[in-house]
Amino acid sequence: MSDSASHVNELPPEILAHIFGFCDCKASNCKRLLQLATVCNHWHEVLMAYPQFWTTLECTIPTKLKNEPHTVVPALVSHLQQWFARAGDLPRSLTLSFEVAARKTGLLYDFLVGSPKWESLAFNLALEGASNWVWLEGLIAAAEKYGEPCWPELVALEIDAPAVRYHAGRFSLPLMTIAPNLKQLKVTIAELQASIFTIFEGFSWSTLTHLEFSGALGEESLTFYLHILSHAPRLEGLKVLDQQSDMSPASALPTIRLPVIHPTLRYLGLHDSPNTMTLLRSICVPSLKCLEISRSYCPSPQNVLQPPPTTPLTDAIRILVSASQCEIKDLRLKWTPLTDGDLYGVMTVVPSVEYVELDEAACFWPATLEAFFGRMQQANEEGHPILPQMRRFSYNEGYMCRLVREGTPAFHLFREAPLEWWKATPDNSNYSS
Repeated sequence: MSDSASHVNELPPEILAHIFGFCDCKASNCKRLLQLATVCNHWHEVLMAYPQFWTTLECTIPTKLKNEPHTVVPALVSHLQQWFARAGDLPRSLTLSFEVAARKTGLLYDFLVGSPKWESLAFNLALEGASNWVWLEGLIAAAEKYGEPCWPELVALEIDAPAVRYHAGRFSLPLMTIAPNLKQLKVTIAELQASIFTIFEGFSWSTLTHLEFSGALGEESLTFYLHILSHAPRLEGLKVLDQQSDMSPASALPTIRLPVIHPTLRYLGLHDSPNTMTLLRSICVPSLKCLEISRSYCPSPQNVLQPPPTTPLTDAIRILVSASQCEIKDLRLKWTPLTDGDLYGVMTVVPSVEYVELDEAACFWPATLEAFFGRMQQANEEGHPILPQMRRFSYNEGYMCRLVREGTPAFHLFREAPLEWWKATPDNSNYSS
């Protein structure tokens, strides 16, 4: 056997390509891929010969797009065409992030609409205070005019415009016409000043497995949630943050048969509001494993009503668990101002939970958390401990995280004397155990 080591370039091209696959070539917007391609001619040739390396691209556009005779748009389209031409017939993923508002760009629309191989598309707008998004409206209009579904293979669509407020009639996603096989949809806007049903008019929801929507909505949000659960049989994850305030009136339930049964939903994330309490009482989700009740913003004390000495969230989750006979494993409460009684009560009605995450929960009433842990400790002393299956507990506040895991010395103290654990952990620095 020879003691001399073989040079990596002596490996067969297919082996070298397999090795490159472990280098996370798509990281940092494929910069690593481009670095590998410039090491030597052999590596360049190998990477060019394997289309799987050229299926994904993220583009950040820092300048305003202008149509011809300006060269910005033609240069961008040429770059995209050259990149994805190397991908052959493989499914493609593209993210376009705009830092400046762009006008309608026909050449770019033609490229995006004319490729049926998109598997994932994401469009981001980092612009404060915008009303509507003209460029996106133009793209959707061009896609709708194509005459047949232009993105038949599109699986995931993301629209991220967290500062854009849409007026009535300006935001529409005719998904049945342009992407009828969509499975994952994520939309983030600031506010929709129209019916949310108008956005998705005509979409059957039958293919969707994950839906995430964030943005201020009207009072009809409860009807929308129930509509989705009634018409999306394959849905596994639903997250809707409608930003309703504590002062928002609860919507009337629609005239449908309740509870709405959804057998496949595993993740449910909802904005903490009166409508959410009503929704939890109105559905049956036997496969539910993760429940997240949160607010899409950290509310200020002046627009939060301190809860009365009742337990609305406990009561709602108790009804949900009883009707569904589900085993929730992961419970997350983010920016949810609860009394210690309601917080403790929630924990008592989800005995199957293994992971608990509190993120600035009850942050406006500092005594709440100490009282909560005191209740937990008292239950232990009385021989009725709560959360018997818990494996990890975390409490996040700002940059500080108190985390305790099964298998660590602190976990034993947490289980035996949670109030003592709370008092013993530092409150002014990052902490985990």
